[in-house]
Amino acid sequence: MHGDQAEKFLNGKKILDFASNINPFPPKDLQEFIKSISWKISYYPESSYSDLIEIISETFGWDRKEVVFGNGSIELIRTFFILNSGKVLIPYPTFTEYERFAKAFGSRIVRCRLRDVYESAKKIEPNAVVVCNPNNPTGEFVECVEELDSLAEKKGFNLLVDEAFIDFSSKKAQLENAFVVRSLTKILGIPGLRFGYGKFPKKFAERFHEIRDPWNVNMLAKEVAKRYLPKLKIFSRKVRRKISRERKYLRKRLQRLDFLSVGEVNFLLVEGKFKAREIQKFLLDEGILIRTCEDFIGLNEKNFRIAVKDRDSNRALIKNLEVFVEENS
Repeated sequence: MHGDQAEKFLNGKKILDFASNINPFPPKDLQEFIKSISWKISYYPESSYSDLIEIISETFGWDRKEVVFGNGSIELIRTFFILNSGKVLIPYPTFTEYERFAKAFGSRIVRCRLRDVYESAKKIEPNAVVVCNPNNPTGEFVECVEELDSLAEKKGFNLLVDEAFIDFSSKKAQLENAFVVRSLTKILGIPGLRFGYGKFPKKFAERFHEIRDPWNVNMLAKEVAKRYLPKLKIFSRKVRRKISRERKYLRKRLQRLDFLSVGEVNFLLVEGKFKAREIQKFLLDEGILIRTCEDFIGLNEKNFRIAVKDRDSNRALIKNLEVFVEENS
């Protein structure tokens, strides 16, 4: 079950949403800032987005002609598959939308295990390779991504690196040739607002702007991006410290319940002896939503994913898991 299913369970009550990998520590002034600019929804955003492009370029040191942006990073991922067809290598387990877009736009999918992606890219001569880094749902940093970037130039394939969760990782990769997409949705905790950005090789960035919708980023998302992107480096560092403490707490408590967990960022992939659907049903009755993982290639019915949240929320999850384990052991 996708994290975007939380809304249908609300019914006027608050849900503890562990299914969506969203920062539980957003900027303290974010809500007030959004309120202060709400009057701008009466106007169209300027369609060239020149001010937004300038801020993205200056913040990350990217060429203005490489900058792309969209209604969440998913728009940029979709565009990658519109612009790249043929044989696409997708390692597993990973974000399920890559395969959906690849199929929708006529690509032929070749799969490999995530740990084998570099060797597979050398052998099969793909037209495109997709890597989520840090990877969703395993939460691991893909160490070979810089080598893949160099290989892409040598072998002539196009490499998409989805860095939606890079702000939660202390590790970074220097990428010269790749299509890089990122998201403010996760780090600012604004899944309902939507903003993605990144850089494409120049000729592809130019094509992106030719085919994108005229106002593909709404006025509120644009203003939020302009305000918080320049602050992102310092803000993310503070968030990582908090997430690290809470991640350690969750892993320790999960281990006591005989659940295995992995992850280096703001979510954990978990496996135990129970079916994840049974755990999900029990937790939903207590107002807690988790992400089952049976739809991820390479995972099974006992895998589920949880976001790392604040201590009170994490404690509530663990308390209810303790009750579930006791009742079902």
